[in-house]
Amino acid sequence: MQDEIREFGMGLGREAIARNWDGVRSLLAPWLRERTDTDAVRRFFEDEYRNTLAANGIAELHHPQHPEPELDGNLHTNATELRKPISFQGGRVRPVPAELTDENFRYWLMMRLPCSETQMADLDFDFFAEVWMAVVQTDEGLRVGYWSQDAY
Repeated sequence: MQDEIREFGMGLGREAIARNWDGVRSLLAPWLRERTDTDAVRRFFEDEYRNTLAANGIAELHHPQHPEPELDGNLHTNATELRKPISFQGGRVRPVPAELTDENFRYWLMMRLPCSETQMADLDFDFFAEVWMAVVQTDEGLRVGYWSQDAY
């Protein structure tokens, strides 16, 4: 992973951990920002936290307390690949925006928001969310052109 991509992902993850939803929204590509208000950004994360918590028998909302996200991803995925039907999911197609192209696509980034050590002990799971995102080059710099709560 290039340093520029890593720095972008770490910055976005820190904004999410800090619950700076406006800051997260500012890192979306213009087309995604037009379709996603700040409250939708908050819900994108907190709904996933609730799903993770519910799957672990926890009703109360908690937020990640680990100060840093974990990053991974790959260079072999591109916009064309993201638009292909997913055979093992009955041919489901991701809702990839038309503005996302192979030309502006830079990296298929995985950002995991982990629990703190105390949360791992108390809640008995490792991470709150695993967000996959197409990092794109825009006139504003690197931005998220598409995101999903899983790789598929």
